[in-house]
Amino acid sequence: MLEQNRTIYSFDGFTLDPHRRVLLRDGQPVQLTSKAFDLLVALIESGGREVTKEELMERIWADQIVEDANLTVTMANLRKALGEKARDHRFIVTIPGRGYRFVGESQPRAALIIEEHTRSQIVIEQERDNGDTIAVTALPAASSSNIVRTEMSALPASAGRDGRASSSRRLIALASAVALLAITIGAYYFWSKRGSPTGAPQIKSIAVLPFKPLLVESRDESLELGMADTLITRLSNIREISVRPISSVRKYGALEQDAIAAGREQRVDAVLDGQIQKAGEKVRVTVRLLRVADGVTIWASQFDEKMTDIFTVQDSISERVTAALAVRLTSEERRGITKRHTADVEAYQLYLKGRYHLNRLTDDGFFKGRDYFQQAIDKDPNYALAYAGLADSYNMLGSFDALASAEAYPKAREAAEKALRLDEGLAEAHAALAMVKFAYDWEFTAASREFQRALEIDPHYSDAHKMNSHYLAAMGRFDEALREMKRAQELDPLSVEKIAGIGEILYFQRQYDQAIEQYRKALEMDPNSGFVHWALGRPLTAQGKYDEAIVEFQKAIPLSGDSPDEPAELARAYALSGRRDQAQKILEELKRQSDHKHVAPTVMAAIYGALGDKAQAFASLNKAFNERDFLLVLLNVEPMFDPLRSDSRFVELSRRVGLTQ
Repeated sequence: MLEQNRTIYSFDGFTLDPHRRVLLRDGQPVQLTSKAFDLLVALIESGGREVTKEELMERIWADQIVEDANLTVTMANLRKALGEKARDHRFIVTIPGRGYRFVGESQPRAALIIEEHTRSQIVIEQERDNGDTIAVTALPAASSSNIVRTEMSALPASAGRDGRASSSRRLIALASAVALLAITIGAYYFWSKRGSPTGAPQIKSIAVLPFKPLLVESRDESLELGMADTLITRLSNIREISVRPISSVRKYGALEQDAIAAGREQRVDAVLDGQIQKAGEKVRVTVRLLRVADGVTIWASQFDEKMTDIFTVQDSISERVTAALAVRLTSEERRGITKRHTADVEAYQLYLKGRYHLNRLTDDGFFKGRDYFQQAIDKDPNYALAYAGLADSYNMLGSFDALASAEAYPKAREAAEKALRLDEGLAEAHAALAMVKFAYDWEFTAASREFQRALEIDPHYSDAHKMNSHYLAAMGRFDEALREMKRAQELDPLSVEKIAGIGEILYFQRQYDQAIEQYRKALEMDPNSGFVHWALGRPLTAQGKYDEAIVEFQKAIPLSGDSPDEPAELARAYALSGRRDQAQKILEELKRQSDHKHVAPTVMAAIYGALGDKAQAFASLNKAFNERDFLLVLLNVEPMFDPLRSDSRFVELSRRVGLTQ
């Protein structure tokens, strides 16, 4: 496929391609801001004439209200990038009070694009004796074609001394270009077989870091984190690239965060690091893709757009990152990286706030997330991703005991099914529906089918692997459950929740020493996790190490807000260790709390079981069955039910839940 001819410029070792927005110096990319690049193009295309400040302001900052100082600063940045020192007007002369003139010896030439795609960059430039220049350049592109993207260009004969066109020179130039093209294709074939010409490893994993504010005093953390989350979702459509989930990178939001250090910690090949600032109706985004191994900038760009064009910016970033990674996309993947779930910017911003609060993993965050997702839906009733977020909120409210199962899960189902009616290809919605079918409907075969569908759509969806692991563990399929949780951890290596998740499966297997070891690893990463202190106390209780368990539960309680689960486990440890009065005191307090907040009847049953009161234990379990308490899916594997397991009523309850025939 041939493209139209276009003009590129050469001056003093530099090559400027306005169409592709590339400036090279001796074949190496020169980093420029978007406005500095536009300024250079404007000056060099003027052909040496004076360009007034007004012309430059109108061309570069069209539809933007800016001061003259913007031009001054941008000019200083451009001169710095060109290596032009103060008062050394080698390329650009200032016309005091009026404007600027480009005085470098620029040589325009036509470039003919034949086709595109390669995994590495090859720049070959050769100067002929008569002054003509032949250039062959292979650059990464997003095309799925295997043919090299090749430019053949020759300076016009006017560069010669007689100033007249020479057909013979053009023929020589063309013949040389063809020869060089053959060399380039051969080089491409050779390098594609042995790797990058620079020896750099191919990028297989990437972390998109939370965007930072350009102005600290007006930062919007939900927008900063949301921009990263959106790009993560888009880039996760690429099967060849593993993208770290938002839960893994959200901690890198500090202004002083070193992007390369974050990439090393995340064990990825590249990081996408950006800045974003919203001012009224305008948004500015700067972004760069860095190779972690050596810190080299693979690609960088800046966008100044209206906020209503934020989706266009995301399209452009997704496409350019994909091109820079030089991956081959299927048509489905190509659609996925530019897929827009809504055209309503307000709905999108509300969705981002919902995800921001949901990812806090607190009861308050779940409620706020739910409310923002609902507001996004009110703005755009066809916003499938917002329905998936709403389903996630209700699932989290149910599984964290912030709402009763009978209140949370039906609403989660309704939202997930609505999302799937709008977009059957949403992995998040399939996973959310799977959780409802597993934890509330007790339709285990259907739950498995939905988990598999979610992972079929997005094999890199770490939370889907985690949730599927919980399902497999509840079914007693521990080997499969461990494989799934370890896969979730591979995709999200620094997730405390997933490291502890491995410990939970070992705990269900009665591999208590290994579970304790895993939980201690999680605590090394986050000593202030109430969840992990609570989790660590459970295998210690199962081993009869009650004093150690009690210490862990006591640490967990103030770190877990007003959750009833931690005091309930403390009561159980007191009961099993013979401190019945202390256990009874906590039990009575939980009963009082249940009058005005949700306290899972299953945890009450576990306390009664530890106290030896089977009648009350089974009364609580029957209540749990009537409320469809999600913890009942763990009846067959959860050690806290061991004191009740030999009772025939327990076997019958397991059958009624559908866990046994």
